Amino acid sequence: MKEIRYRLTAWGNWAGTRVGTEYPVSSWPVPMASSDIRPMLPDNEAEKVDRAVARLKHFDSLGYEIVVAYYRGKASCRAIGRHLGRKHDYVSALLSRSEAYIAGQVDAFSERI
Repeated sequence: MKEIRYRLTAWGNWAGTRVGTEYPVSSWPVPMASSDIRPMLPDNEAEKVDRAVARLKHFDSLGYEIVVAYYRGKASCRAIGRHLGRKHDYVSALLSRSEAYIAGQVDAFSERI
């Protein structure tokens, strides 16, 4: 799971540098964190993660929203939970399930090539 979390963090940074992406910064009312050291992925790897995240949207829309808020918007599980009116444990569980789904999709994309 460490690898997919790193890739999703790097994807969030990559998606933040893209102009015209479907991930608006203002979708969650949480201030974005700033960091000097940001992991990045090459475009071809980031696009695989992006496709996997897009597929998650069709499978689990709430999981998709949480992944985008957490990795793209830099919101904490507690902040997301407050926004949704749920406990952070619930958000953490959905985030873990979504990460596992994305990891499987990224592996499937890598095997096809």
